Amino acid sequence: MRSTGLQLNRAESRFECKRCGACCKDRDVPLTLDDIFRLSEFLNMDPDSFYSQYCVEVAKGDNTIALPYLRRDDGACCFLEDNICQAHFAKPTVCLNTPSTIFGSIEHIRARMPPSCAIHHTRIPESADNERKRRNYMTAMMLTTIYYSKFGTFKYQLSKPFIYRILLFRRNREQIYNFTGNNMASN
Repeated sequence: MRSTGLQLNRAESRFECKRCGACCKDRDVPLTLDDIFRLSEFLNMDPDSFYSQYCVEVAKGDNTIALPYLRRDDGACCFLEDNICQAHFAKPTVCLNTPSTIFGSIEHIRARMPPSCAIHHTRIPESADNERKRRNYMTAMMLTTIYYSKFGTFKYQLSKPFIYRILLFRRNREQIYNFTGNNMASN
């Protein structure tokens, strides 16, 4: 069977991670409030305990509001072990959407990765789905920023209305049920 350009393009557009761990090293991972909830649930921890063990608050650039980030150990994500994410099934939104052009250009992403990374040989097309993901992420970050500007630090009880709004916006029915204990949430 003869190879066609169409088949080549399909193969090039699929990103296949080589588990080099490069995207998990020397990179700050911002967290949204629902990321904290999802990760704590995955690890079967109370959200406040998860936050104190795995998160740091950092103010970036001119921002005077410190926002939550995953803790790094020796420059790598605290969940990276043998170049494998130990929280893969509940990873933060930023990690879930990597590689993607929702946070910047493909050139920016490639510039940060070593030459051996598959991103250098992958064509990632812009899509309508990327725009939806970008809107969801930006809404979650805005609600997280509003929460932090009001309360200054993470406290699960205070963050619950914000997490609920993020989950509603994302239309994540399963997590809404988990979050509310299968009951209707009230404001």
